Amino acid sequence: MSIPKIQSYPMPKAEEVNEKINWKVDAKRSVLLVHDMQNYFLSYYDQTQAPIPELIANIQRIKELCATLEIPVVYTAQPGDQHAEDRALLTDFWGDGLREDDTITAITPALAPTQKDTVMTKWRYSAFKKSNLEELMKDVWERDQLMICGIYAHIGCLLTAAEAFMYDIQPFYITDAVADFSEEDHLMGIRYAREKCAATLQTRQLIAQLEAQLAHV
Repeated sequence: MSIPKIQSYPMPKAEEVNEKINWKVDAKRSVLLVHDMQNYFLSYYDQTQAPIPELIANIQRIKELCATLEIPVVYTAQPGDQHAEDRALLTDFWGDGLREDDTITAITPALAPTQKDTVMTKWRYSAFKKSNLEELMKDVWERDQLMICGIYAHIGCLLTAAEAFMYDIQPFYITDAVADFSEEDHLMGIRYAREKCAATLQTRQLIAQLEAQLAHV
């Protein structure tokens, strides 16, 4: 009834795309979501082994480009010592969750938020649940694309992509900027996102689309 210790696995090199759609990332329409990159969740990996170094390096590259293009960046982070009524059914599947300790709850230093970034309390698998993410995107920033990276690929990242789709927000699921419990789970997340609700692309493809827009900044 907790997160398993995660064995190293190679970052998938998924090349397949959803041929039903032709969405392209637009710097003026998009938001970057860095999902649950907290020390607690990363602690279940050997962080010196695949896929974590590549995961962090890819998110860093994307985030740096977002800063240049003035794309809003949102982080999710689960709180420590959650009350039973707040955690609710998550306890049945995952136990009591994080302890209230900055060394556990903090975002990994390699991806630390800046003062310009937005950090949201994460309560459920989807980043939209019990948060104002939809309101910020639609009413404040007036944006309708969400680039998703972080952990875990087939849980929070995937459910956030699915809910974005249902809010008429185009999700971009970055296949080598997410990580999971196993390669099998990771590939399942990619496959479902690609077939049902999101544009799936690699970091290099995302960066190429965004860099093409630098001349217009």
